[in-house]
Amino acid sequence: MRPLFSQHRFQNLSKLSVRSEVAAVVLRRVVLSLAGVGLLTLSAKVQVPFYPVPMTLQTMALMAIGCFFSRSVAWASLFSYVLLGAFGLPVFAKGGGIAYVLGPTGGYILGFLPAMWLFARARAAKMQSLAALFGGVVMIYACGVAWLGYSIGWDKPLLALGLFPFVAGDVAKACVVWGMLWVDRGRVGRATRAW
Repeated sequence: MRPLFSQHRFQNLSKLSVRSEVAAVVLRRVVLSLAGVGLLTLSAKVQVPFYPVPMTLQTMALMAIGCFFSRSVAWASLFSYVLLGAFGLPVFAKGGGIAYVLGPTGGYILGFLPAMWLFARARAAKMQSLAALFGGVVMIYACGVAWLGYSIGWDKPLLALGLFPFVAGDVAKACVVWGMLWVDRGRVGRATRAW
């Protein structure tokens, strides 16, 4: 009597299931990365118009993506966002394009990259996570103010234009995300990383 499943057919079925599982994981990560890009874009549009740097919710969105998404998805979201904006899609606070990235606010966007490295480490317990969030915000300010000085001139009141108006808001945003980490206790992060 012939067996119901030959060894060859069983191997083909297992290869098919592995491929479909890999495809499902890739699809879920793409969906989460697109959600991250959408969150960053929406947070850029919620703004208080200051000159030359508008106040937005981007730092908070960036913190949340770094804290609650897997590192690979968080980085994919950020790189996709920056690339889409550099190629001209209006994902930034006031538009897009390479001229925007090289403009006065471009340093803040570039500062997102080292900041994400710290935000992704903010899942650690207790005060370490708050320190990582604040450290990421400092990275954004350092890159942003330095580029602002290069763009509009070092003789301008750079701290008054590119730092002081945003400190209180970013401290509040970091505290909110830190509180979300405490309340969540890793549940959302585990779910998105399992995705």
